[in-house]
Amino acid sequence: MSRIGEWLKKAENLARGHPKQFDQVIDRAEQYAKERTGHKYDEQISKGADSVQRRYGGGAPAGQEEEQRRAQQEQGQAGPQEQGQEQPGTQEQQRRPPQG
Repeated sequence: MSRIGEWLKKAENLARGHPKQFDQVIDRAEQYAKERTGHKYDEQISKGADSVQRRYGGGAPAGQEEEQRRAQQEQGQAGPQEQGQEQPGTQEQQRRPPQG
């Protein structure tokens, strides 16, 4: 794997482990980019920020996580508790990639 690929993987793992902090970083970067471009490319910048947040599982405001879970159930994508598996105690633990 290339050096850049390794950095991107580390950044993604960090984001998955600390989604609230990473959301704040993405939001700040999004606002900065919009200001620097004179709000000319706001739509494209927002789409890019949303894409990054979806990639690591963040970006869902409080309350939307439940809605997303319901939508997944309706689409047949049952989560761990629907499949009879034990559910971790916190949201951050659910977002972390497997260790090892």
